This record gives sequence, C-alpha cells and structure tokens, in this order.
Amino acid sequence: MRIALVGTGRMGQAVEAVAVERGHTISARFDAETPLLDARDASALGGADVVVDFSVPDVALDQIHRYAFWGVDAVVGTTGWTDDLPTVREWVEEGQSGLLWAPNFSLGLALVSRAVAGLLPLLDRLDEYDVAVHEAHHTGKVDSPSGTALRLAEELLAGLGRKTRIEPETQHGAIDPAALHVTSQRVGAVLGEHTVTLDSDVDQIRVVHTAKSRRAFALGAVRAAEWVAGRQGLFTLDDMLEEELGTGD
Repeated sequence: MRIALVGTGRMGQAVEAVAVERGHTISARFDAETPLLDARDASALGGADVVVDFSVPDVALDQIHRYAFWGVDAVVGTTGWTDDLPTVREWVEEGQSGLLWAPNFSLGLALVSRAVAGLLPLLDRLDEYDVAVHEAHHTGKVDSPSGTALRLAEELLAGLGRKTRIEPETQHGAIDPAALHVTSQRVGAVLGEHTVTLDSDVDQIRVVHTAKSRRAFALGAVRAAEWVAGRQGLFTLDDMLEEELGTGD
C-alpha cells in the first residue's frame, strides 16, 4: 500500500517507521515547509492509497476537505475540528471516499474506553460514586484538554444521568455535582496519560492508560490505514475494532 504522510514531526516519523516495517511505501510527505494546501490536485500524493494526517488543528478541516474532494481515503489523528463532523460526513459522502478519525490511535486506550463503557450501566445506579477524568501530556501539546480526555468524558456523560455537562476549567469553589470535571496537566515529555477516577466515601477506583512510546499510536494509525483503504464513509477506531473483534451487530 502507498501512504502519503501529512505531518512529518515525531508522530509522522513513527507512522513512517511502522508503515515501512509492515511492507508499505511512503509516496509523499507534507509539512509546514511543503504544505498540503499548496498542492494543486491529488497527483501530489504520488498515487497514495491512503493519507495519514497528524498535522495541526488550524489546517485540519481544510485538509480533510481536500481528501474528500480528491476522493482519497484518509486516517486523521489531528484534533480540534470535530465540531464540524456533520459537514465532514457530507464531504466524505460526496467524494465517495473513506475517512477514519480518532483523537487517540492507541489500541490500549481503545480497550480502556470499552472497559469504562462496560462499567457505566452499574455506575449509573451507584450514585455514591463520583467520576472525573484527568490527562497529562508534554509541554508542547497544543490543545487542552486533550481530544481523548474529552471523548472519554463524552462517553461518561452519555451513560450517567446525574452528570449533565463537562467542566474543563479550574474550579475555585465547590463544583456543581452535575458537572463532570476534566482536568489537564502539561509537564516535561509525558507522551500521554489518561485517568478515569471513580470515588466514593469508602474507596476509589482508577482506570489508567499510560503511553510508553509513540509507536503505540503509530501502530494503531497504520492498522487503521490498512482497514479504511477502499471503504466509503466516515469511521472511528471503534468501527474497525468491532469488525476485527466480531463484536458488531
């Protein structure tokens, strides 16, 4: 398979290493010095079967429009654009292409998400447990909270009747019991750590995922590229896992 990389930073380099290990070819590379948005047409992708995009939020939506307009399948790990998911779905349908997006491509984090989802029916009945989400990343991370933390919070919010909104800001007084607190920390070179905490008067449960290398994300992204190639529609990592694990309807 031929893969075009959009974003050649540390994540792009990790994706390239894993892709080559799995027998794929890098057909084109784009970054700040060679912007994808300067490309005139799909020929700039060098015949790519799939684009893998780990770039920056400021240009993500415009780049996604290009992929759809060119009818090229894509894997997008860039965050900060998902408020426009309905519009992106229309673009993908018009372009008859496939796009798989995720705020985090770690397969281990996907397992954590499924574990939390399994807890929700019981947790919703055990109102003595409060819940919160915390994430920690390196000092160079642009968005806060992380897209992954917000996605985890949204999943919790959907399953807990007593929580009605996400609160990502620092609290300088008593927090609204209906708010699901999402906190962030930026320190050193932390690749990514996400924690879901369930706390009661008598005990505490913590579900933690810690990324040990960028390879964890790169492997998930390359596997997603292998899966989405030739498909039509807007997908998430859950769609891929449901099919591979045989847990879909």
